[in-house]
Amino acid sequence: MTEQCNRCRFWREDKTARLDDDPDWRFGYCRARPPIVSESYVAALMPKLSYGQPEDPEIDIVSMTTCSLFPATGSTDWCGAFAPSRSEPGR
Repeated sequence: MTEQCNRCRFWREDKTARLDDDPDWRFGYCRARPPIVSESYVAALMPKLSYGQPEDPEIDIVSMTTCSLFPATGSTDWCGAFAPSRSEPGR
């Protein structure tokens, strides 16, 4: 058995990111560990305050769930935390 993401029980395919002309190419998310905070999302979504200006209490700070992501992987990637899915032959 090949240890790759699309055969792992922790991997979830993003069905909106398929290539119609290449049935072997898939994209998804690894859920072997908790989501990680994306610093680039935090930086882009946090309100920008001008120097010397008081914070506006009406501004909603972005929740960390908006800025947390599971690692994105290709279907043939492998991270080292492979666990066969229940649908794999031999299980």
